[in-house]
Amino acid sequence: MSDDYKDEFLLRLQKSLIYNFLKDKCCDKDNEVIALIDSAVSYAFQRTKTIIKHMGEFTLHDGDHLFRVLSLMEKLLSGNTIKNLSSPELMLLILGAFFHDIGMSPDEKNVLAWKKVWNKSPEYENEEEQKTCNEFKRFYTARPDQHEIITRLIEQGKNSNADTLKSYLITDFIRQTHAERAREIIDRDWNGKIVFRDTDLTVELAQICFSHNEDALSLLDLDKNLLCCTSNYACLPLIGVILRLSDILDFDAKRTPPILFSHLYVRHPVSLSEWSKHRAVEAWEISPDLIQFNAKCKHPAIEASIHSFCDLIDHELSVCNNISSALNEFNKGCGRDIMLKFPFKVNREKIRTETDIKNKPKYIYRDTQFNLSKKQVIDLLMGTKLYGNPDVALRELLQNSIDACLLREAQEKKWGISYQPEITVKYYVESDEIILEVSDNGTGMDQYIIDNYYSKVGSSFYKSTDFYNLKSETNADFTPTSRFGIGILSCFMVADTLMVDTKRVLAPYKSSESLSITVEGQESIFWNKGSSKQSFEVFRRVGAAVNATFYTQFLDLD
Repeated sequence: MSDDYKDEFLLRLQKSLIYNFLKDKCCDKDNEVIALIDSAVSYAFQRTKTIIKHMGEFTLHDGDHLFRVLSLMEKLLSGNTIKNLSSPELMLLILGAFFHDIGMSPDEKNVLAWKKVWNKSPEYENEEEQKTCNEFKRFYTARPDQHEIITRLIEQGKNSNADTLKSYLITDFIRQTHAERAREIIDRDWNGKIVFRDTDLTVELAQICFSHNEDALSLLDLDKNLLCCTSNYACLPLIGVILRLSDILDFDAKRTPPILFSHLYVRHPVSLSEWSKHRAVEAWEISPDLIQFNAKCKHPAIEASIHSFCDLIDHELSVCNNISSALNEFNKGCGRDIMLKFPFKVNREKIRTETDIKNKPKYIYRDTQFNLSKKQVIDLLMGTKLYGNPDVALRELLQNSIDACLLREAQEKKWGISYQPEITVKYYVESDEIILEVSDNGTGMDQYIIDNYYSKVGSSFYKSTDFYNLKSETNADFTPTSRFGIGILSCFMVADTLMVDTKRVLAPYKSSESLSITVEGQESIFWNKGSSKQSFEVFRRVGAAVNATFYTQFLDLD
């Protein structure tokens, strides 16, 4: 059998500084490590060729991307640092570069199983195929708007447009789940094979690959001083930091070759934005001291997208610098001469507007767009122009309680636990303050719900993928009364202060830590007083310190 296929990757791999340092360190007694690297790189390189089949509309995470990630690792690490890394660390850097995106190339049988979600009466070859289909079904069910559009397109006979949207959904599912899929592929195809001498590093490789799609601070949970054999240690967070920065920094014209841009059927707006953004970047300079992008932009939207992407990189650099500082101190304490150093921000001086032959800019770039005036919009949303009557504050609180109880009822039913919903309304005076209090024993809220929905005007939990995922998991069959995510603002039509005691039902007889939150007006910071001292037979208690005007109106209602 010809070895010509090896020319695709082996010659490029042999030019890698990290690979050559590893080869030098392994020349005496660890030749099997080099054989492992060659085999693993070949596997990953060939597998990622299939990414374009299902993700043609997105920036390629193909074999070239993997080699560029490896090259960027070398740019971020000084030659002296690479030289001082251990053989297991060099080995895991290379494997991380080539394995972190293998989840972007799912098995064909899985894709075929996912597509059965659109069959009216799907037939499954086995339970595994049905389970695979159900995983995508939960994802699809959590996007009712897309489901509605596909149904309407089919009814209108626009099957081609419906198929385009179906492909996009599969693409999005692949992208969002690729990190977990990478772990599964490593476990299935490489378990017990990622070995340095007698130490199996398969689990560690899977952790590193998974971490590039997680919060950067999760890297600190990895072993900083993993003993691989006598005098050979691996600092896993260091490898994770270099991988995630190298991956996000692959941001240049080579990522989207012009010939592919001309021939691929690029149709989805998100894809067009991604492709154009990458095509606009002509060159970059990356080192431990400088990250500078050079781009000539043909459209202000492209330039804005690049700056937005640079904002994301700036955030990563900030977090990774904090992590690297801790790692530098740790390695210094271990007597290792390894110092990570990154710029704190991207240098954007050479991101500019394309000019014509006379060197005249094709447009004047300003980061100007429509913005909302927070106070005026909130005043509008909570004013009588929207609601008509301030008495609706009580109605909104009751609707929230009803939704919470309906959701918990579905959860408890799935768990086989008896549940009796309870909603209580109280109106009383306490310490010279008039209090309107609504309590319920519904599903409650945790800090995640508070941060992402409750505190965000217009962001309704009951319109989110989080809710639809939960609804699918519990087979909940109800239509929430909450619609727009602005109802809680109505409390400030009648009150000066909002007080919330809550905790969230997570599992049978298990809940999140209780919270006690005070909001002193719509412009106020959410004041989290920590764990609530309230008895939590009731899972949510909302109290509002009512103003005098509403108090008079409330009495008139009686």
